[in-house]
This record gives sequence, structure tokens and C-alpha cells, in this order.
Amino acid sequence: MKDDYNRKFCVAPMMGYTTPYARKLYRILSKKTFLFTEMIASKSLLYSKNKDLIIENDNDNPVALQVGGSEIDDLKKCSQIAHSYNYDEINLNVGCPSKAVQKGAFGACLMKDKYLVRNCLEALSNEKIKTSMKCRIGLGKNLNYEFFEEFIDEVVKSGISIIYVHARNAILSGISPKANRSIPVLDYDFVKRIKTKYSKITFILNGGIDSMDKAKNLSKEYDGIMLGRLIQNNPFILKDVDELFFDDNKNKSIDEKIITDYFNYINNKIDIESIYRLLSPILHIFFSVPNSKLFKIKVHEKIKEGNLVSIENLFLDFIKQKRTNLN
Repeated sequence: MKDDYNRKFCVAPMMGYTTPYARKLYRILSKKTFLFTEMIASKSLLYSKNKDLIIENDNDNPVALQVGGSEIDDLKKCSQIAHSYNYDEINLNVGCPSKAVQKGAFGACLMKDKYLVRNCLEALSNEKIKTSMKCRIGLGKNLNYEFFEEFIDEVVKSGISIIYVHARNAILSGISPKANRSIPVLDYDFVKRIKTKYSKITFILNGGIDSMDKAKNLSKEYDGIMLGRLIQNNPFILKDVDELFFDDNKNKSIDEKIITDYFNYINNKIDIESIYRLLSPILHIFFSVPNSKLFKIKVHEKIKEGNLVSIENLFLDFIKQKRTNLN
């Protein structure tokens, strides 16, 4: 198993956002960023008739498939599927606090049973694909470094060498998953402390990274950083990542080629996927651009008509008129 990818900058798995179509746009904008799928329940991965629409990987590597589950036999099969779809990594979700996920006995609630998590990671592990985990630093409102350290002590016995850490506790009841992305407080120090104990493990920091300046500064202190909502809101900032984080001086501008490359990809999907799902990632090109309201209105009108050619032309016109604002 070969794994020489640099995880200095990663895009977090986000339900409803890191679709195959979003990942295609991300890859057009950045060749180096390490990408993730949405979290996919193991049962969906195994039995959904529409799984190809969820887990398609159109050579968007490096990319990880994130799975949610705790049944050992299922996870073994999921790992095989991830390899067959040419993913570079399979990642176990041990961080999502939602009620639905808890009902399925996976996500952050698994942190209650470190031995089960170790068994799950061992089930995912094989010689063909890298195995990793994404977790929180604890459960409940009160921080407890000893709990976090004991949890890591056990799970690393599985042999994993990459751990993504959302550096705040998961709260399993009383607040929404959305609120739990900002409550309780972050504590990046947990990640620094555990790194001193496990120097050979790659720990990727996630949580509260709300600007590229902050991302760049944190990347100097940690093995890597993972961003979610900042990329969700404005994926086009990825155009600067290869230069800022990987010393690739081929700085990318937002230009007509980005639009044509993306539409060339989705043109073949229009008969099997909703037009809004196909266009949703690229609609964020309007983020914070002054006087873009008229273009937004025209695009939404054309979406109702379902004409991709006319929609692509609108985006190309937008680029021509707003190039300075975009770059």
C-alpha cells in the first residue's frame, strides 16, 4: 500500500456538501488538497441502489471515503468497496453528534467505547488502502484531557497512523449538531499534547479555522489542518491553496477554463442527477461578489428550464465581467 500524500490542507467531510460534484470543482481549483466524501453510512454503502451517485470517484485523488458504522463485518466490506472505487483512504467517523447517527450506533457516541472503535478500525484495515479516524476531543460539556488520551492510547493499537481531530467536545443531547460546531469551546492544546506522546502519528487539526490566514498559521504548528464551513461557503478560495500550502507557484485564477471544465463534467450527469445538485457547488462563485444579484436571478431562472448550455454561458459572462472581484 503506497501513501505518500501530503495532508497539510484537507477539506472536511460535510453532509450534503462534499458530493462527487463538489469534489470535482474542488479538484479543478486545487490539485493538492486532500478531499473527503460526505459521511456515508455503512448500510448505504453496501445496499443502496443509488450508491454510485454518492461514492463516484472520477479520478479526484487524493481523496478519502468517510464511513459511519460499527458492525465489524459491514466495515470489512466497506473497506473493500473504497479500494475498488480507487479511494486513497477510508476514514471512520467518530465525531458526528446527530440523533440519527446515534440511533445507528456510530459517530461521536462511539467514543464511549474505545475498544469497539479499535475493533472497527481493525476491521477497516487492509493492505490495499489507508485507514484513518476522525474524532472529537471528548464528550459532554466538560473538557477532560485524560479521557482523550486514554481513548487515543487504545485506538492507535489498531495500527492507524492518521487521526483527524475536531478539537471540541461532542455534545450528544440538548443542542443541535449545527450548534455543536461552535459550542463548547475549542481546545487545540489537546492535539498538541497528544502529538508529543505519539510523534509518529499524523494528527490533522479541525474546528474553528475560519480564514486562510488562520489556516496558514496553524499549518506551521500542526501536521495538517482541515477546513469545512469556510470551503462550503466559498470553495473558490481553494485556488490559492496549492501555492500557499504546497509551494506550488502555479497560482490559479478564476477564469473561463474552470467553468468549462466543470460543465464538461456535469453535462454527462444531467440525465441521472438533479440539476440543482449538479450546480450547487458552483453557485458559490457569487459569494461576496458585489452586484451579482442579477446574475443569480438569471441562473435560477435557467435552472428551472434545465438548460445547462445557457447556464454555462451565464457563468462565462459573469467571469468576464467580475474577474477582478473574483481574483
